Parts: sequence; structure tokens; C-alpha cells
Amino acid sequence: MPVPYDAHAVEARRQAAWRERAAFATPPLAEDQPHLYIKPSAPFTSGNVHIGHVRSYSIGDAYARFRRARGDGVLFAFGFDAFGLPAELGAIASGEPPSEWVRRCAAHMTGQLQRLGFSFDWERSFSSADAVMYRWSQWLFLTLLDAGLVYQSTGTVDWCDTCQTTLATIQVENGECWRCHNPVRLIERPQWYLRLSAYVSENDERLSELENWDENSLASQRFVLGRVDGVELDLSGPDGRTLTVFTPHADGFGQARFVLLSPKHPAVDAWVDEPETREQLEQLRADGLERSARGAEAIALIDTGHSLWAPSGEELLPVLVSPVVDGRFGVTAALGIPELDHTDEVIAQRLVEGARRSQERAAADGAVAPGSSGPREAVRYKADDFSISRQRSWGTPIPIVYCESCGAVPVAKEQLPVRLPLDITPTGTGNPLADLREFVETSCPRCGGQGRRETDTLDCHFDALWLWIPACVPAGAREEALEEILALPDLRYWLPCERVVAGSDSGNFVFDQRTVTKALRDIGPLAFLSDGEPFAGCLFHEMVINEGRKMSKHLGNVVDPDALVERYGADTVRLALLYAARPQRSLNWSDSAVLRCHRFLTQVWDYCHGRLAAAEQVRDEGGPGAQEGRPGPQEGRSDEEPERRDETEHLRARLQKWCEAAVERTTADMVAVETHSAVRNVMRLFERIKDYEKRVIARSGALSRADMDALLAALTTLTQMLGPLAPHIAEELYEALGGEGSGAQTPWPRVSFKVAA
Repeated sequence: MPVPYDAHAVEARRQAAWRERAAFATPPLAEDQPHLYIKPSAPFTSGNVHIGHVRSYSIGDAYARFRRARGDGVLFAFGFDAFGLPAELGAIASGEPPSEWVRRCAAHMTGQLQRLGFSFDWERSFSSADAVMYRWSQWLFLTLLDAGLVYQSTGTVDWCDTCQTTLATIQVENGECWRCHNPVRLIERPQWYLRLSAYVSENDERLSELENWDENSLASQRFVLGRVDGVELDLSGPDGRTLTVFTPHADGFGQARFVLLSPKHPAVDAWVDEPETREQLEQLRADGLERSARGAEAIALIDTGHSLWAPSGEELLPVLVSPVVDGRFGVTAALGIPELDHTDEVIAQRLVEGARRSQERAAADGAVAPGSSGPREAVRYKADDFSISRQRSWGTPIPIVYCESCGAVPVAKEQLPVRLPLDITPTGTGNPLADLREFVETSCPRCGGQGRRETDTLDCHFDALWLWIPACVPAGAREEALEEILALPDLRYWLPCERVVAGSDSGNFVFDQRTVTKALRDIGPLAFLSDGEPFAGCLFHEMVINEGRKMSKHLGNVVDPDALVERYGADTVRLALLYAARPQRSLNWSDSAVLRCHRFLTQVWDYCHGRLAAAEQVRDEGGPGAQEGRPGPQEGRSDEEPERRDETEHLRARLQKWCEAAVERTTADMVAVETHSAVRNVMRLFERIKDYEKRVIARSGALSRADMDALLAALTTLTQMLGPLAPHIAEELYEALGGEGSGAQTPWPRVSFKVAA
């Protein structure tokens, strides 16, 4: 009797076999074996794995399995981004310490991923909230602080009144907090910053060298850079002040009507020097700006009372201060050209007579315009230094102690980690760390006097700066000093990462990881990465869309994969996500792809077992045709037998060519991580195998032994191609078909069967 397809039984058997033989363990260092590191995204440890996660890991896992099948040594491990606001809000909602919330969530999510059969090396898994791991963040903070790439400054930051914390730019969506969806405003407060600006130009210049990055990932880097090409020139004013100004309109600087200065410009204090304008600037910083008021129609404009001679030297341009310049050109001074720019046009319409008082004053003094410098090609970037400190309790403690005598003093690296208290239960109001006396009160690392710990914690975005490194470190070496870990040969063996596979919203993270890699190259620990690039290849897949919006936990529109796995099995769910759309295209969620792939896998299972049974019958009965009075292949052949065999020889040859073409196309697809096309090639080959059988039967009435051997060889090739895409059923069928290497991972096919003579 045919064996029915029981996905759960098949998947349980295969997963048990994988565990028994440690199928996905990271191989030992061996220079004579091709090897690569594939990095999946590290999810927030905040509840359940959703379909968006499953899509991401299915793509990465298919690529990892493909490379293993070709004989490559593969490092493919998993880690949790366990700190940050999502986990803290989950703990607040459940009324428990974040450490307990994260522990439970990590266990549940790990179980979900294991049921899906992803080939992670779980021995190398990690959580960023473990002290042995977050000391990496503290070490990195101190290392970058020593190099001047982390600094403390009072500046304007995005603030959520509901969550009572500052937000990174990427955590602000359409003027709202990404978690609570309430309005965000700008406020001024002391913060720790990461100096991105030091490596912005190099990150830009090296984009042309990133050969194995798909267009989505390259586009994300260009977007984060916010590169604007134009010209700059030096202008001077009646009072002798000078300023370098920028415009993207290389042929239009002669039409300038004003100069717009960023409030973050290093020279802004020299221009805002009158009591009235100083008060306006301080008021702007103290009160903050609603995000909804950041358009040109409502944005704050401060007239400095100063002016600069226009490039033509025929009129004076008022110098204005406004944050609107930052989002357009970065921290700079820009020419306002209303005739060529809509934003400038709106600002010009808002200028009142008071904005001309500097021109009138200069005219009264009989000022004469000097010549301006000639325009020169220039580039500006919107990417800027960003705040890395947060007023939350669930995060990496910043290793700084404040001393009345010594100021802000770094904790010695050998004293790391500064441990986060795990028994606090946040309520959502304020920062519990600031009220925890046993944490706050300490001694100064420099003078030994009384000190107070920094109670801001590092944003989880800062943790992400190193999350691509721990997978390269054997679990047994993670307790060693970080300087020793960074000197391990494992890092030189596995880095740079051959491919990172993540969602298209990961551009900021990857950009900042590229920045920090270059910094650690120059500082020394990653000097072996001469180009400062952590990832040789990058694939950013688009999001899963549900109910018209990207699928996300905080939007409440996720699809739980557990129910789908329970009904159809892991292979079906994974194959459906690969089949439904190219990685570079958004996937509009529906059940149709799941149903289509479940039918396909069931048909492949039934067909393979049916043909195996038929092949046994051919062997047992001496070949087809015996019941019709014709001799089988084991018996003596009549003079007509060679002619009958020749009737199907060309069909076997055609089948072989179909298989060869399918392998060639699918190999190219998998090399390029075009998993959508790879699935369709496998489906197409299955249809051609069935068509071959129909043609043979139509020609000769039944399959000869040679015909059946060719059919089974083609099915073996099919299961090998299916291996990276639906690994449980593929490996089960491959073994049933007697594929070579049974008991090990399904090898990638080489079409080696020959047309029988």
C-alpha cells in the first residue's frame, strides 16, 4: 500500500537524525575546504516568531543548505537581540522583570525555530542580554570612547513622552514612536553619541566595491548616506564673518535669497550671538518640536540678524537658523534658492521685514561687498552622529562613573562587565536604575572617592554593532578576555561574512556595523579586514505585507506560523514563503501559496513512493509486459526487443537534458539566492518527469527497466534540488530512492545517469 505523506512524522524523523549526527555543527578550521559565514538577522526577544521571521530564515537556511550540499564548510548560527524597548514593554505588560520575560520568550522562540527545521548551529547561539555578551557592548563603548568616536554632548534628540525615552531616528515612523505610535518631539538633553561622521565618506566610496550585494541592500546604504552632490563656496559678510555654504543647484547659486544654517552646525553659536536670538534658540531646544511641525510651513526659523554677501556681490543674504536644513543636506549651511526649490520657496514666503534688518544695517554703514570664492564641487551627507543612550532600565549599563572631582570617568576594561540588576520590575515611568541605590552608588575608578554610575543604558542599536561577531567565536572561548577573543584565528577564518540575509529595514544597522568595523580596523582589533567591510555579500529581502502594512509585532498584524506548521508541516510553510515572491519583492500574505506548495509536496511524495513500488514490481516480475505475454528484461529477448527499446531511448535522452538544464538553472539561482526561481525550476522539472512517463507509456505501453531506472534517477536529482528548499521531505525521499550518501545531508546533484544503450 502507498505510504501517505505525514509531514509531522517525516519532520520528526529527520530532525532527530540531524541532532544525532550534529549535522549543522560549525566545522573545524580547515584551510583546504571552501568555507563561509552566513549571518541571519537577530530578532528582538519579545514574544513569538512570526511569518516575516520565517521568510527571512527560510531564505538564509536554503542558501546555507545549498552551500553545505556542494561541500562547503558553513557557519550559520543564531542570536537574540534581547535588550531594548520591545522587551521592556513586554515585561511591563506582563508585570515581571525583563530578564524573566526575555528568558521565557527566547525559549519559546527557539522551540518555534527548531520545529521549522532551520539548520542553525545552536551551540553557538547567544543572547545580547547575557552579561558575558553585553560586556562586548561595554568594551566597544570604551574602545570607541578612547578613539574619540563616542562622545558626550548636549544636543537635540527625538523624545517620546509616552515611553519616556529618547529614540534613534529609525525608531521614529511618520513622526510617531515605533512602539506606542504617539507623537515624538525634539528636546535637548545630555546624551552619549556615536560619531558616524568620521567614516561616512569611506562608507560611500566603498559602495562600488561591494560586488555581492543585491540592489536592495546597496540602495539601503545610499539611502542612509543621504548623499547630495552640488557645489560649495565661501561667502563673507559686512562684519567680516565668513561661512562655507552649499547648494545642490550648481548653476543656480546666483539666485540665492538667504542662507540657512543647521542648529547643529559647529559655528552656530558664533552667529546666534544676540540676547534675543540666543533666547529663541534656547527656547527651541528646551521646548522641543512636534514632529508634525517639522515641515517648511511650520518649522522654526531664527533670524540671526547677520547677513552674507550674495555670490554676485550685489545684495546681502540674511542668515537664518533652522533644523529643516538637516533633513535635506545634513549638518551644514545651505543657500536658499526659492526659484529652484519648493522648500526654499515656502521659507522665503515666511520671511518678514525683520529678516531684512541686517541688510538695512549694512547699507547704512556703507558696506562694500568683497569678492566671494569660486564654486567648487562638493558633497554633503544626511547621515549624522546619533544618540546611543536611553533612559530605560533594560539595556547595557554604560560603563561611566561620575565623580565630583574627576568628572565622567570610564570604568577600566578589566573590570567589565558592569552588571545590570536583574530583579527590577519597570513600570514604564522614569528609569528604575536611577532609583536603585545599590547600583548608582559606587567609587570613582580614578580617585577612589564617592561616585555615581551613569543610569542611562545603551540603546539596543549599539548592541547590534557587534552582533555579527559572536557567532564566529566557539562557545567555549566566550568567557575569555575580549582582546584574546578578537585575536582568535576563528575570526580570521570566517570573516568577512560571506552573506548577511536580513529584512530591507536593516539598512541602518548594516551601515553602522560597516562604520564600526572600519573604526576597529584602524584601532587594531580588526586590522585584518583591510577594507573595513564586515560583509562581503548582502541580501535584503522585502517585508511580508498583511492587511496593507508590513507585518510586525508592534503593528499587531502578524501571522503565527505555529498553526500553519501544525496543519501543513514545516516544509510546506518554508517552501510557500520561498515560492510566493522573489526575496527582493514584498510578499502579500495569503494562504494560496501554502495550499499550492502542500499539494506539490504531497504529489512528489506519492509519485516517488508509487514509482518505487512500480520499480520493485518490474524487478520482481521480470519487467513490464510480462503479463501481456512479452518477455521482461530478465528473460530472453525476441528479435523485436531492440527495436522496442529504441522507441524510448530518445525520451530518456530528453529526460536527461531536462535534468541537466534544471540543475544548471537552479544552481545559478541558488548562487544568486534567487530562491523563488529555484522553487519554480524544481516544480517545472517534476512536471517534466511526469510528462516523460506519460510519453514512454504512450509510445511503448509500459516502462522498461531502463526507462524506470532513468525515471528514478531523475527523481533522485529532483530530491537533491529540493533539499535546500524543503529539507525534511527531500532527505527522506532521497534515502528511499537509494541516493548515495544516505544518512548525510542531501548532496547537490550532478546529473550522472546515462541513457541506457
